[in-house]
Amino acid sequence: MARLIARTLLGGAAVACALTGCAGTYDLITSQRFKERPLHTLFVTEDPMEVLETSQEGDARVRAMRALKEPKEHGGSAAQQDKAVAILQEAATVDQRPLVRLAAVEALARFQDPRVGPILLAAYHQAGRTGSAPKDPDVTAAVALSGVKGALGGFPMETVANIQCLSLEGLGRHHSPDGLQLLVQAAATPTEKPKPAAGVETAGLFNLEADFGTGIDRIDVRLAAIRALGNYDKDPTAIRTLVTVLKTDKDVAVRGRAHEGLVKITGQDLPCDGNAWQAWLDKGGKR
Repeated sequence: MARLIARTLLGGAAVACALTGCAGTYDLITSQRFKERPLHTLFVTEDPMEVLETSQEGDARVRAMRALKEPKEHGGSAAQQDKAVAILQEAATVDQRPLVRLAAVEALARFQDPRVGPILLAAYHQAGRTGSAPKDPDVTAAVALSGVKGALGGFPMETVANIQCLSLEGLGRHHSPDGLQLLVQAAATPTEKPKPAAGVETAGLFNLEADFGTGIDRIDVRLAAIRALGNYDKDPTAIRTLVTVLKTDKDVAVRGRAHEGLVKITGQDLPCDGNAWQAWLDKGGKR
C-alpha cells in the first residue's frame, strides 16, 4: 500500500512537473528523501536550518539554503547565527557539489553579518582550488557542530567562473574594503592576458594569474566585478577604476557595463566616452 501511494504521488507530481516545467519539482520527486518519506517531503515545509544540520543530500541542502533567512534578522539567537554562518562558510568554500556551493554563496550574499565579506573572498579564491579554506575563528566552533564536511573536487572552468561571479556580486553588496580591492583588480585585468615571462612572479595580495587563468575567456567574471563596483556609491577608487576601464578597454560589453556603473555611483549623465568622464574627474568630479 505504501508503495502504491508513493507511485501515485510520484505520478501526480511528475505530471505537474511536465505541465509546469518545474525543475525544482523534478529534483524533489527524484530525491532520496521523497523515496523514504513521500507524503512528508511533498506536503511538509521543513525548517531550513534543521535540513542543513541533519541532511547531506545535495538537492535538499540547495533548497534549504535558498529558503534560509538570516537568524539574527528574524529574531534568532547569536548561537543560531553562528551556526548558520558556519554551515554556509563550509558549503561555499569546500563542498564538492557545484550547486551546493553556488547556493551557499547566494545565501551568504543575502546575509548582513560582517563575517560574510571574508567568506565570500575565500569562496572566490577557493572556487578552482583543492583543500580547505581558512576559517573565521569566530565560527570555527560552530563548524565543528554543524556536521558539514566535504572536500573540493575539480570543477570545470565554467563552474569556477559562476562561483566567482556570484562571489564578486555578493562582495559588491557588502562593500568590504578587501572586497573592493579584489573587485578593482578583477575589473581592471584584461580579459585576454598573456603569460608572464618565465621566472616572473605575480606580486600583490591577489594572484590574478592563479585566479583568472591563462588563455581562458574570463569576460563574465570581469563583467561581474565591474557590475559590483557599481554598488560603491561615490567611492573614489571605484570611480577611478571604472573611468580607466571605459577609457582603455576595447570590448563594447565591458565599456557599456563600466558606463552603467559610473552613472549609477556618480549620479552624472555623461555619455559612454572615457575622455568625457576623465575630464569630469580632472575637474574634481564637478560639471
